[in-house]
Amino acid sequence: MSFLSAVAVKLRKKYFRFRDRNFLPCTVFCRNPLVLAAYDTDFLRNAPGFLAYFDNCRAKSIHVFLQLGWEHETPENAEPFAAAVKDVLSKCDRLHVTVLANSENEVRVLSALGLHAVFCNQNAFVDESRYPILRAKKKFDAIYIARITPFKRHFLAEKVPSIRLIGDFAWREHEKPYAHDIISNRLKQAEWTAHLRGSQIPGQIAKARCGLCLSQIEGAMFVSVEYLLCGVPVVNTANIGGRDAMFPDFAVKTVPDDPDAVAEAVREFVRNPPPPEKIRAATLEIMNRHRQVFRDLLNEAMAPNVYPASRKLPHKLFLRCQAMPWQMLKYQLIRPRGL
Repeated sequence: MSFLSAVAVKLRKKYFRFRDRNFLPCTVFCRNPLVLAAYDTDFLRNAPGFLAYFDNCRAKSIHVFLQLGWEHETPENAEPFAAAVKDVLSKCDRLHVTVLANSENEVRVLSALGLHAVFCNQNAFVDESRYPILRAKKKFDAIYIARITPFKRHFLAEKVPSIRLIGDFAWREHEKPYAHDIISNRLKQAEWTAHLRGSQIPGQIAKARCGLCLSQIEGAMFVSVEYLLCGVPVVNTANIGGRDAMFPDFAVKTVPDDPDAVAEAVREFVRNPPPPEKIRAATLEIMNRHRQVFRDLLNEAMAPNVYPASRKLPHKLFLRCQAMPWQMLKYQLIRPRGL
């Protein structure tokens, strides 16, 4: 590691310590009534801090929109989550919580557990201007942008002739043996890079004929919509977590959990690729429906204030995104002392 890289890493660590120590992880859309969005685990992990802030703020009402970072369709995830949200609600009379579910089944499951849930997929909030269609010579049959960890099931791509892998793994943890097997043995034909800047990702996607989504269980998987916005179709496997919500029918092939089936779907897209502009336009049409659902919910919660129709929603709702201190003052809540 170069001297400048080492300095950058140190500054990055300092920044995150400053942020986590002084601000609650959320995005504020309105101060009175107080309307904010947060990820489920970020909100629940910091519940004492949020409740202390709510107790001392003068907002006439408080509305929290929760995004889900992992599937909440199965009882082992949905039931403890619902219990935890109800516990927080019981401690603040002014508080209302709406869960932004990533699938219709998630809405059914969470509603049955007594939560207010609405089908509003997180992938709708990816800023399409960051993922343009770029013209580049096709170099790879497929690209898989994913952490090299067992649940991503890279091994299903072992029969794809040429593949681009982008994603790191935990070098000192259980992922290391799995990642070594994937990179050195099962996908040794792949060109692998651990890290790239976000601005470099569209250029890499443009060099591939299709993108891979091979996990069986996870969240909505932001990269699945990033492929599509860049005009690249998707080879998919059956899954829970919500990523299928953004897929135009003509731009996805969902196949069995079998390396031969994955390789054949990739070959079909190599032979007959859908037009990139058509993929992007169809994806944006789906995304805009979910964005409108959120705008309607936001305006209802903010009333009598209105979120301007001309204002874009922030990229990924500005959650878990890097921000400067002045942006944190604008979009986040200052953590109460001692919490």
